[in-house]
Amino acid sequence: MSNLSYYEMRVEMCRIAKQMWDRRLTNAAGGNFAVRVDENRILITPSLMSERLHCEMQPSDLLLIDYEQNILEGTAKLSREGEMHVDILKNFKNIGATIHAHPFWCMPYVSQARPIPNVTEATMGRGSVGCIPYTKAYTPQLAENVYRYFEEHRELAERKPIGVILPLHGVVVSGPDLWLAYSMLERIECDAFCGIAHDIVAQVPPDSVLG
Repeated sequence: MSNLSYYEMRVEMCRIAKQMWDRRLTNAAGGNFAVRVDENRILITPSLMSERLHCEMQPSDLLLIDYEQNILEGTAKLSREGEMHVDILKNFKNIGATIHAHPFWCMPYVSQARPIPNVTEATMGRGSVGCIPYTKAYTPQLAENVYRYFEEHRELAERKPIGVILPLHGVVVSGPDLWLAYSMLERIECDAFCGIAHDIVAQVPPDSVLG
């Protein structure tokens, strides 16, 4: 039996990270996520989870931190985007997990700073995935702008998983737990694919015949 705290959640986080990589929900340019496991206790993925580890992690790779980002367990380096996760998990009662990723089909929207429209039942009631203003990566200002977006959507964010686009960078999604945050990531990726496919199909003349 492992002496690591919250061992079962660590195992599940490793599984989700691998799934994100395998399903092209993030890439080597980055990605990280965090789960609130107790009051003032957060499990968070280490720095370079994607670039160096390709999301292949062991439970011991995960860091246990507090709301001040002090490392309580673990020897890896804390991601520079840790503050972005902590701010939300500390201040939203019903958000238990946050995921930052670079999903393949979302990235065209990210690169153009365009909202991802709600086009499937899976995201009905949440509206479009909006954008924060462009903010340089790894800065306190990025964490502030992501938090501000969630604060502006607090009523919805406390009821349902939501997402936001970080222009030129990636997305952040939330959920009451890790599994529903991951589900939200998959859902907006599907909406992004459908939106791009719709734009392509719309350019095909209606009288075109394939065959």
